[in-house]
Amino acid sequence: MGIVFGGMAASLDGYIRSETGDLSWLNDAMAKDEDYGFEAMSRRTGAYVMGANTYREVAGMGGMGSQVMTHVATHDPTMTTTGNTRLFSGDLRDLVAGIKSTIPEDKDICVYGGAQLVTEFIELGLLDELGISVVPVLLGGGVPFVGRISRWTKVELLECRPFPSGIILLNYRLKR
Repeated sequence: MGIVFGGMAASLDGYIRSETGDLSWLNDAMAKDEDYGFEAMSRRTGAYVMGANTYREVAGMGGMGSQVMTHVATHDPTMTTTGNTRLFSGDLRDLVAGIKSTIPEDKDICVYGGAQLVTEFIELGLLDELGISVVPVLLGGGVPFVGRISRWTKVELLECRPFPSGIILLNYRLKR
């Protein structure tokens, strides 16, 4: 059965968003001819799980045209969605079990931000792999990549891939 993996971009000092909410630092760092693992991520994904804020950002940038089912974790049942999207409020363990029963066995579940959602998946022991695209910029503050967790979580490096733009893709397996 598929695994649950998460991924986000973070500044070198560990933030996924600046204090002002400006994301230009991320777009400025990315080179048009570098893939950063997006194609492989798309091929392996049978369903996405996103936090509400991340969903709004992606949808606001013209994203969410995917045919892959997206589950948005939110406490707002009136949130507007587009495309192949469902809202979810409840125990994330139930969500993951439900998704695993509906996607093909060779597909995985992608937790695609934000920091609060990734932290909850780590806390519940639901995240199998974590990918971090380290962007060569120091923000000095903002939203941290991972929130407060209650216990250490050891990880095993699966991949370290540098790109000419200076972005480094790190993929880890979480150990339990």
